[in-house]
Amino acid sequence: MNKNDDEKFIRKSIRLALKAKGKTSPNPLVGAIIVKDGEVISKGYHKGFGKPHAEIEAINSAPVPLAGSTLYVTLEPCSVWGKTPPCVETIKEIPFKRIVIGMKDPNPSVNGRSIKILRDAGYTVEVGVCEDEVKKLNPYFQNYIKCLKTYIVLKVAISNDNFIYSKNFKERYITSFESRIDLHRKRFEFDGILVGSNTVNVDDPLLDTRNIKSEYKPKVVILDFSNKLDYSKKIFKDKKRLKIIIVSEKFKKVLKDKKDVRYIFVKNKKESWNFVKNRICDFRIISLLIEGGKKVFLDSLKNKVIDEVWIYRSEVKLSKGIKFDIEKILKKEKFKLIEEKKIKEDIFKRYICLQE
Repeated sequence: MNKNDDEKFIRKSIRLALKAKGKTSPNPLVGAIIVKDGEVISKGYHKGFGKPHAEIEAINSAPVPLAGSTLYVTLEPCSVWGKTPPCVETIKEIPFKRIVIGMKDPNPSVNGRSIKILRDAGYTVEVGVCEDEVKKLNPYFQNYIKCLKTYIVLKVAISNDNFIYSKNFKERYITSFESRIDLHRKRFEFDGILVGSNTVNVDDPLLDTRNIKSEYKPKVVILDFSNKLDYSKKIFKDKKRLKIIIVSEKFKKVLKDKKDVRYIFVKNKKESWNFVKNRICDFRIISLLIEGGKKVFLDSLKNKVIDEVWIYRSEVKLSKGIKFDIEKILKKEKFKLIEEKKIKEDIFKRYICLQE
């Protein structure tokens, strides 16, 4: 196989891995393909948390003997016991001609260990094929492995004169359709979306990825400390989509969990943010996008839970309404502008937090 073939089959493995989007977290998306004499003879992907890993799915699905074949896998095989046995031990039982790996596993308990085991066992192992593309498959996995906390991004759509809402503005959206497509592409990378109950009640948002023709729907986290949420809204029509509602503990006797609704009871609003940053990963949410409204934005910054801020600034001027000068706030906090680009007539800016 030449370099082009290796890249072709790793890219096929990436597309395969995406079939499990939304089902594997906190585990990464992983795809695997087995090739013999230039033909794909088997493939597999990690279908869900606790289920067999991609390499094992591919090995077990093979209709012919695997001797002399090449294993392609997006991420270094695991070498430790978890929900499943270490994949590297199963791989060692098969006389593969080559093993091609997209990227090394950033998990400190693996991180090159499996690669060494396989090479020591006599296998030819190539590492780093389409590595940048593989990293984009699981953009927040490395952060979770490092600190075991959810990576949180605050997203703001804002007018040219710093308003996020005006009842006099006739259009539903401040920003362009192209910016909304860009946002939906980014939503696809997240396990969850957080909003306040007022945003649900007033805007009745879907919080999905429909603009990129995707059926993927991140989990929804709603801050509803005062129990004012309207349960007739669209987000509650989808019984397959998990809604996590954070509410005051004084409502504990009247609010009960359902199949698609889980309640988190807290003593105060500060405890809400502690839960979001440190415990929301218990619900297999290792990446969270905060989308509104103003009070939620301000509280998230005040409680220092934000890792990044995304601003979609429209050329539209609203003159009055709900004002939120986010960039003025970011100048006072420890955030650094690292990306700026034009999307149609809008400007997108990305800031990262510099403090630990």
